[in-house]
Amino acid sequence: MAGKKSDAESFASRWANKGNENQDTQRFWIDFYQNVLGVEDAVSRLEFEKPVSTDASTHEGYIDVFIPSAKALVEQKSLGIDLAKEETRQSRKVTPAKQGNAYAQGMPLSQQPRYIIACNFAEFWVFDRERDSLCREPLFKLPLAELPKNLAAIQFLKGGAEAPATISRAVSVEAGKIMSKLHDQVAEAFDDPDTPENHHALSVLMTRLMFLMFCEDSGLVAPNAFRDYVAHFSAGDLRRGLKDLFVWLDTKDEERDKYAESWLKKLPYMNGGLFREKTEIPPLSDNFRHTLIVEGCQEFDWSGVSPTVFGSIFEGALSHDHRRANGQHFTSPENIHKVIDPLFLDGLKAEFDDACAKPVAGGARTRALKDLHKKIGSISILDPAAGSGNFLTESYLCLRRLENRILFELQGDQASFSFEDSGDRDVLVSLRNFHGIELEDFACCVARTALWIAEKQADADTAKVTQRVYQELPLTDYEGIVNANALRIDWNDVVPADEVDYVLGNPPFIGYSNLNEEQKADRADIFGKTGGVLDYVACWYRKAADYTRETQARCAFVSTNSICQGQQVEPLWKPLFEDKVNINFAHKSFVWNSQAADEAHVHVVIVGFSRVNGTKKDLFDRSDSKSEVTRINAYLAAAPDAFVSRRAKPLCDVPAMMAGGKPTDGGNLLLTQEERDELLCREPDAAPYIKPFSMGAEYINGIPRYCIWLDGVDPAVLTKLPLVRSHVQAVREFRLASKKATTQKKAATPWLFDEVRPPKGKSYIAVPKVSSGRRKYVPMGFVTNGMIPGDMLFSVSNAGLYEFGILESQFHNAWMRQVAGRLKSDYRYTNTIVYNNFVWPDASTEQHGYIESCAQEVLDARAEHPDATLADMYNPDNEFLFPDLMKAHAELDAAVESAYGVDFNGDENKIVAHLFNLYAEKVGE
Repeated sequence: MAGKKSDAESFASRWANKGNENQDTQRFWIDFYQNVLGVEDAVSRLEFEKPVSTDASTHEGYIDVFIPSAKALVEQKSLGIDLAKEETRQSRKVTPAKQGNAYAQGMPLSQQPRYIIACNFAEFWVFDRERDSLCREPLFKLPLAELPKNLAAIQFLKGGAEAPATISRAVSVEAGKIMSKLHDQVAEAFDDPDTPENHHALSVLMTRLMFLMFCEDSGLVAPNAFRDYVAHFSAGDLRRGLKDLFVWLDTKDEERDKYAESWLKKLPYMNGGLFREKTEIPPLSDNFRHTLIVEGCQEFDWSGVSPTVFGSIFEGALSHDHRRANGQHFTSPENIHKVIDPLFLDGLKAEFDDACAKPVAGGARTRALKDLHKKIGSISILDPAAGSGNFLTESYLCLRRLENRILFELQGDQASFSFEDSGDRDVLVSLRNFHGIELEDFACCVARTALWIAEKQADADTAKVTQRVYQELPLTDYEGIVNANALRIDWNDVVPADEVDYVLGNPPFIGYSNLNEEQKADRADIFGKTGGVLDYVACWYRKAADYTRETQARCAFVSTNSICQGQQVEPLWKPLFEDKVNINFAHKSFVWNSQAADEAHVHVVIVGFSRVNGTKKDLFDRSDSKSEVTRINAYLAAAPDAFVSRRAKPLCDVPAMMAGGKPTDGGNLLLTQEERDELLCREPDAAPYIKPFSMGAEYINGIPRYCIWLDGVDPAVLTKLPLVRSHVQAVREFRLASKKATTQKKAATPWLFDEVRPPKGKSYIAVPKVSSGRRKYVPMGFVTNGMIPGDMLFSVSNAGLYEFGILESQFHNAWMRQVAGRLKSDYRYTNTIVYNNFVWPDASTEQHGYIESCAQEVLDARAEHPDATLADMYNPDNEFLFPDLMKAHAELDAAVESAYGVDFNGDENKIVAHLFNLYAEKVGE
């Protein structure tokens, strides 16, 4: 169980201003693991004083704390020791982190930790050896006092996860707030900031200002050069000053005015096209000048802004659609890695480990490392929905980090090195191989700037490894992000398909019912008439498949989960599979958090696909647990490539499931408990015509509701019931006012529901159409009081305990989870897709009877809690309150599993695979 903020506060208080390396290390880390991370078996997780040989001598050292499950090593120091200070250890001066890194290098390759943590009881400095093989710059620094508000930053120490850049992301969020403030101060100066021309001009100005502040803080220009230039001008003159500056930055040294002012000469030629375009700048205010100089240039360090996060934050802060989000709307690097890691990065890291493990003798290790270096230097990536470039930027940075690790290993014990003797370049990963297509010109500008920043930061990291100085400015020309509608252009015009290794990205999340006319035309151009039920993102799948048809390129997109559920699966995936496209890896539905202040929880899947059909595929569940499978179907199940189409009747010989009736009454035929009581008090003769009524949510939550039900009743009865008649008259007026002709026709029978679908018989099983995605079972039950189901509640008439038991079993619910549509995270049950395609077990008489008895136990357990609603009892957070019900369900699940003739012990992946096999056999008969 994870620790709470209060636990972290107590821990920080206990250890404030104390800590001795020799006496307190073990107590400190056991306390940290047990009470902050909430790990009960802390002692078995931690190894103290682990002996290891250093890479510099045969002397043995001792690792203070080794954490195998987290791939982490701790170099512990006493309180007051400067973690940045070098000390002499074994005849050389090293920082604590470098000492820990030396220990790591002395371990077998398979055991080497990824993370080095330098700690002095007051601070945790976390180093990532994959990002910085020399452990010179920490991934983040976390003071003990700030631990409670940064718990997410240290969860990786529990094992099985990467260290998030939470601290640096907080810096990036602050950057977004500053830029948002500057943006609004400029926008209000335009006569009309919403014209396309002014919108573009404003966007260009903001990207240029941030890039200049980054250059100033990262050492690409002289210290305070930009700040001093801005400070030279009053607010009234700053407009002209910035225009002159942008011309100056785009002028080559040999063409510059040699008599220019000194404050202008401090700023070098930039190139790269960032300052080339001449756009309008409105009159600027004193507030803008103050914000730029004080908050932007003086108080904030832009060098710490992650370029990956920068792109999306900047776009979110400044675009007219999202600038009110305070610069906090972006895709997290952790989620980006769910795409790029299985797509290419994991494989490259494995190749690196294999290369490092080869024998040094004979040069096998060096050759393997150089071959891998050339390979990553040639990798070409296309993002056809590039947005602000965060996928491209993170991919570029990761490849540069891997390149640095290769260079470090090739360097060995040398103080510096290069490949000049062999005619090779040391830096092979180039922006030239990173391509994007983006509809919004502002996002294109942001993406290019983010990639330039990434390049400069990566060059600085590489210089630490090679001890060489790389060209800082001017920028190299980079036009890799193309401003166009990706669905209307040939991607080969951006980069030929045979030159691309990976196609990836996060195409627009727009549901099929929300497309505008232009987007519908885009979809029709790609799918024709068959695409009417497909979300917009499906277009990128088809385009990518066509683009990579004659290549071995691999693709991966983040998508709304609807393309792998319900009615969209067959029209998208069946043609793709017929076209020899294979799913290589996938993440099942999970929440794609934006990290915005107005955070939108979008439920997505990630699908990796290509025409390469490997024998091993990775399937990730919602918790990121990975299963290695041999096939993945369009429903993201390790099962045959069967497609579940709408079916009018059940596939098996079972009772029909009917949809409830749709009132379309403007609320006039439906009554709350209070409205029913009032009506009957005033008009008691109406009692025979008032029936219980329920939609799915009301049924689950036990909310009483009623309806006026006059099906089969002579309408003349209304002449004796004036109050009921008034309700009916209101329905008639409501329907006549509708813009839909079909609704207007229904005004002829206003005393009836729009769709009259009463269940047959005296009882039926009620099945809610929508149910929370957190529930293991959709809450169903028997209705015996004549309740009329609305259109959000299905009914199964002529059904008994056996049918109820199968429907409430894990087997049926697992099938539902796999093939049903979703309404955000909620299950959207349908009779035509879920129920009618479900293959029932061929149960023996004995099994049939046992399932009935187990089903009755479920009903009996519910009856023991008359004051609890179905919502109460089936809330996952409340399971411990209803152990009798959970036990009854477990017995029912086992009984149903036995009826299918399998012993899966509740393994849902196996259950789904089995049901798909049965379905494929059944429809093939």
